[in-house]
Amino acid sequence: MNYSDQDIARQLLLGEDSQWEFKQVAFSGNRPTSPRRDDLADEIAAFTNADGGILLCGVTDKGDVQGLSREQMDELERLLVDICTDVIKPPIRPTILRRIVDECPLLLVEVPQGQAQHDSPGGSYHRVGSSKRRMTSDERLLLAQRRSQARFPWFDEQTVPETGFRTLDETLWKPLLSAEGAADPPAALEKMGLLSRGESGFRRATVAGMMLCSPAPEEWLPNACITATCYRGKDRTTGHIDAQTIGGPLKRQIAEAVAFAVRNMSIAAHKTPARAELPRYSEEALFEAVVNAVAHRDYSIQGSRIRLSMFEDRIEIQSPGSLPNNLTVDDMPHRQATRNKLLTSLLRRVPASGIRGAGGQLYLMERRGDGVLIMLRETRKLSGRLPKFHLIADSELCVTIPAAPVP
Repeated sequence: MNYSDQDIARQLLLGEDSQWEFKQVAFSGNRPTSPRRDDLADEIAAFTNADGGILLCGVTDKGDVQGLSREQMDELERLLVDICTDVIKPPIRPTILRRIVDECPLLLVEVPQGQAQHDSPGGSYHRVGSSKRRMTSDERLLLAQRRSQARFPWFDEQTVPETGFRTLDETLWKPLLSAEGAADPPAALEKMGLLSRGESGFRRATVAGMMLCSPAPEEWLPNACITATCYRGKDRTTGHIDAQTIGGPLKRQIAEAVAFAVRNMSIAAHKTPARAELPRYSEEALFEAVVNAVAHRDYSIQGSRIRLSMFEDRIEIQSPGSLPNNLTVDDMPHRQATRNKLLTSLLRRVPASGIRGAGGQLYLMERRGDGVLIMLRETRKLSGRLPKFHLIADSELCVTIPAAPVP
């Protein structure tokens, strides 16, 4: 990113934060002597293990630019390149720029977000606020897992071994084809991404193809299903009333998950003057929540399923995977991001007919980007409260839909 002199001057006034670090550098002649080589490595690695950041060399903690000579900048740049190449493991490639602020030269080091866990002499650090923090073993494990998955971002496009055209059910893929595709279905399905040629050259079903067009995708992807449970009280210790493992193609999973919630939903009633039923949850909000869960979950995570849990006062839908593409919980009503681009594009072709809560829409994801807004609107209309979104251990998204009060 190209930071202007005004951007740098503004940050010098504001001080350090999660993205900016100031480093005053001491020299013996032109040779940098402080900070120590290992300390600089720890700071840079902390940035690359987080979201990246900017290191301003030649600036005091208070934001005063000390001014560097041309020769000092040459030596400091060599030191920084050596640190990023030889000291941090695996190496990183920063962008090092020479800038002048208030007529004083400094080095601006732009540290990219890493593609792996990067270690430095002090251990494993990440940036938290305006300082570095040593990562716990759990944080290192999660970071390594996320970074390894990020190298193969389109998991839904990967092929599933020992599958092929005949693995997919004609009644499921036929509604997705255009009139032109009907003449050569295997070629049409390959063009859509439901089939793909692996290294062997044979057509194999992709993960998206299996999820949409296999009658039992969980036989190949064991955790690609939904566990639905209705509990007696307000927590899991109260015992359950109903439980179901929901498998099959995604359209069936969505339909049965919504039906499970509706079936176990208590319905109040009052007379005004005729009897009027008062459901505790909006079927439309439930539909959107389940569609989002199956569309955006991380199918590469093994040993974890989507969980729909009904309690006395709420429904929780937990979906494996952290938020993709730097999306945050606060951003969700305003911004869209997905890790399953192929799958979400194909869900816009799957008819929504016969599913409770789909309303008048024709396809499962007809209203792109509106799912969260619909959940918010319909839940507030019925219960007077909003759904809540939060991340569990930065590896699972939980959506909590409050129940409408009983009159």
